[in-house]
Amino acid sequence: MLLRVSSWKENQLSKADSDEELIVKVGQGDIRAFELLVSRHQKSALRAAQRFVSDRQEAEDLAQEAFLIIFRKAKHYEPKASFKTWFFTILLNLCRNSVKKKKPIYFDTLPPEIVETAGSDDPASQFDRRQIQRALADAIARLPENQRAAFILCHYENFSYAEAAKTIGVSVKAVESLLVRAKRALREELAWLRKNRTP
Repeated sequence: MLLRVSSWKENQLSKADSDEELIVKVGQGDIRAFELLVSRHQKSALRAAQRFVSDRQEAEDLAQEAFLIIFRKAKHYEPKASFKTWFFTILLNLCRNSVKKKKPIYFDTLPPEIVETAGSDDPASQFDRRQIQRALADAIARLPENQRAAFILCHYENFSYAEAAKTIGVSVKAVESLLVRAKRALREELAWLRKNRTP
C-alpha cells in the first residue's frame, strides 16, 4: 500500500522548499517534511517502478521501500547532492534486484522513434501493434542492465542525460552511448517483426 499524506500537513510546509531542503529537515526529525517529499514524488516513483517490474502491487512495494530507505538515511544525506538522483538511484537499485528474480514485461506505449520502425498504425494493424509491444517488452528485458535503466529514465521519466548519469553511476557520454545502443537494439527487433508481417 502506498504511503498516505494528509493535505493539511502538506500545507504546513512551504511549497517553495526544495527537495534538498526538505530531506535535510527529515534528517532533523521533521516528519511533515518527509510527508511532503512523498506527496511530491510518489506518483513518479510508482510510475518508474511499474515500468521496471510491470506489476502494480510490486511497484507500490518498491516505491514505498525506497521512501522508507531515504527516511532512514536522511541524516546522512549530503546537501550538495541532488535529491532526485539520490532517490531514484535507490529506487533503481531496488528495481534491479527485483527484475533479477523474474522476467519483467514493460510498457503500454512506444517512443515515437521506435514506433516509426514498426510501420503503419492504421486500425487494421492494431493486432500487429500488440505483437510489437510484446516484442519490445522482450527486447527491453534482454537489454543490458544499464541500457535498460538509461532508456527508461530518459524516455519515460524525462531525466536529463546528466541526471540519468548520476542515477546510474556513469558519465554523460556513457548515457548517450547506452541510449544509442538500446534504441538500435530495439529498432532491429522491430525491423525483424516488420519483415515478417503478413501482407
